[in-house]
Amino acid sequence: MQNNSAGFTLLELLIAMAIFSLISVMSFSGLSSVLNNKEGIDRELQLLSDIQRTMLNLSRDIEQTINRPVNDGLGGTIAALTGGNNIDSTLFELSRTGWRNPAEQHRSQLQRVAYSFEDHQLIRLYWYHIDRTQTAEPVRRVLLNDVNDIKVRYLDQDWSDSWPNTLTDPATVASALPRAIEITLTLKRWGPVTRLFRLPR
Repeated sequence: MQNNSAGFTLLELLIAMAIFSLISVMSFSGLSSVLNNKEGIDRELQLLSDIQRTMLNLSRDIEQTINRPVNDGLGGTIAALTGGNNIDSTLFELSRTGWRNPAEQHRSQLQRVAYSFEDHQLIRLYWYHIDRTQTAEPVRRVLLNDVNDIKVRYLDQDWSDSWPNTLTDPATVASALPRAIEITLTLKRWGPVTRLFRLPR
């Protein structure tokens, strides 16, 4: 009997391998593009989450500011809110209320908070006690990375880059609070982001 079955020729095998290689390269390129896009989206979502958390912290602190000057631990007094005084890297410092105490620790519901700008990072600091001692050290937490610049303005009768405002009546400047604080964060990837926070009056 004659055997009519035949295998692939060498040319057919080479053509099949070439087609398979081409399809594999196209598939890998598409998968690589999808993975790169996913990584980019994940980075942007993480940045958005970090910005939202930062704005929430700023909002809680600033909008619960209380007119409570504090002792500096050296016999002096620091105003309830102070900023723009070019002391080290501190942006501003304030006294706030509403510090929750779910563990019922032996402490006040008042809290002293500060924000600083160091090495392209926005950092929140707070002290366990509203009035300081000479050995008191703040608790530090990085809120946001990759920050190129931060600008803070204070609104009273007009805008000012510092507080207490030297244009305010000297008789009331130690106890007065601004009407609002404007903060502009210039981010490495997103550019400037501005938020206005109203203070209790």
